[in-house]
Amino acid sequence: MKPAAALAACLLIGGCATAGRPVAALAPVDGYLDPAAVTALAAQFTPSPVDPQAEQAVFASVEPGTDRWWLAIAQAELRPPEAAQHFDCVLGARLTEQPRPALTRLMNRLLIDSASVAGALAERAPRRRPVAEQPELQPCVRMDETGRNSPSWPAGGAVAGATYGEMFAALVPDRAEAARRRGRDIGESRALCRVNWQADVTDGLQIGQAVYERAAAMPSFAADLAAARAEVAAARAEGLTNPGCAAERRALALTPVGG
Repeated sequence: MKPAAALAACLLIGGCATAGRPVAALAPVDGYLDPAAVTALAAQFTPSPVDPQAEQAVFASVEPGTDRWWLAIAQAELRPPEAAQHFDCVLGARLTEQPRPALTRLMNRLLIDSASVAGALAERAPRRRPVAEQPELQPCVRMDETGRNSPSWPAGGAVAGATYGEMFAALVPDRAEAARRRGRDIGESRALCRVNWQADVTDGLQIGQAVYERAAAMPSFAADLAAARAEVAAARAEGLTNPGCAAERRALALTPVGG
């Protein structure tokens, strides 16, 4: 894995930390973007300023132990195939009920692209995380000192979330807006978790959209998308639902600050 992608593999999972299991490497496949494309895309973005008062309002909007806090913990998992289940309730399916190799491949390749661009930007303009600036803040995931002191900008989880949101919008056009909203929810969880500033999340969501657009223009993308679309259609036809959807709806009933 390239250095920038290796860095962002940690950034994407909350600063080299997870809610309960060791960080695994991204699957050994290539993304859609070559190094030149990653560099060109990263050159388009600069960090937005942090507004301290607004950031504190975001941190205060969700208390540890609440439904939204637990959802943010779950949404810290961005690696496929597990990450696909974040979109179960949006699509009315159980995407992880059985293997979906084409969907997993598509998500893996987009996650690598997200990681590569986020890592390139983090190396160029590192910004300290909220939990590094304010050690009293409780993050929603376990973080060691390396994680706490890793770069906050851009929020890698927001980059990946927006990329996945655009991907599922393309896979299931009748649920496009809901899929994009779920991608934003995943990004917003990073600020509610106190591992990224809301400004980093806002930038990350924009970057993720750009990553998807650039990846979708690559020659090999259309075939991968078509194969994944068939699997998602089959999953929806199975008629299964995720039992966690009621809890998810409750967690998202109140719009978080910055959302």
